[in-house]
Amino acid sequence: MAILNAVWQKELGHLSRYWEIVGFKQGWLYVKPRSAAAAQELQLRGAGIVRSLNKYFNRNWIKGIKAATR
Repeated sequence: MAILNAVWQKELGHLSRYWEIVGFKQGWLYVKPRSAAAAQELQLRGAGIVRSLNKYFNRNWIKGIKAATR
């Protein structure tokens, strides 16, 4: 999880302050958006973010991103 957080910070830069990784389960990355606008932005950029994150690993182990409600 520490490596994923470091990659998250590196890839998203200033945007990472609007989204917090809260978990990973069965290929899905759970992210808590800080606002409704951030949740919508996450939905729009989700596929691109997944591609950016997966390029740091040997195989594509992140299937997608889901907004966490907790």
